[in-house]
Amino acid sequence: MTTEPSKKAEQADVRANLICAAYTCFTASDYDKVSIRQISELAGVNMAMIRYYFGSKLGLFEAMVSEHIQPIHRRAKALQQSHDKPTLADIMGEFYQTMIPNPEFPRFLFQLMNSEHSVEAKGVIFKLFEPIAELTPMPHKLLEGWGELDPQMLKMSLLSLMIFPFVMPIPMAKLHGYQLNEEFYQQLAKHNIALLENGICGGKR
Repeated sequence: MTTEPSKKAEQADVRANLICAAYTCFTASDYDKVSIRQISELAGVNMAMIRYYFGSKLGLFEAMVSEHIQPIHRRAKALQQSHDKPTLADIMGEFYQTMIPNPEFPRFLFQLMNSEHSVEAKGVIFKLFEPIAELTPMPHKLLEGWGELDPQMLKMSLLSLMIFPFVMPIPMAKLHGYQLNEEFYQQLAKHNIALLENGICGGKR
């Protein structure tokens, strides 16, 4: 007879396998083209398990996205609640450390939001990201203390430094001699933080 703890562990494994399979499928193809059969086969479970745990394909999609943005939320919230006032360099560093383990996730979001299809999936993205818009990638208060710099333009500059490296088309990266791997992102994070702290000219012109 299956004991209660082992049954719960088995259920957790099934759920985790489905989320992992969904991530693989959704990041490789358009949301509308991914079927629950495809996901369940990759996870090695019956299709009925998707309805049991998530209700529908959209429910599974939401669970998958939610699981991947939770670390962003936690890091950003902890940084804001810290006794030390966070700097732009802190925000930059936290963002890179959160994204580096799953560098394909920002690319997936970028492609999804630029798609003419997948309306349901886009709705989920907006619903999940709206509550943390003020937490990440940077709070308004931090953007307003930079003299004559327009906070909105400063935000765009930071977004460019933080997000573009993760959504840069791979052929373009290869053309410029970049390999978009963990080592590259770690090095770029240090470089961009130094850029913020020292300025692009480093005091020289």
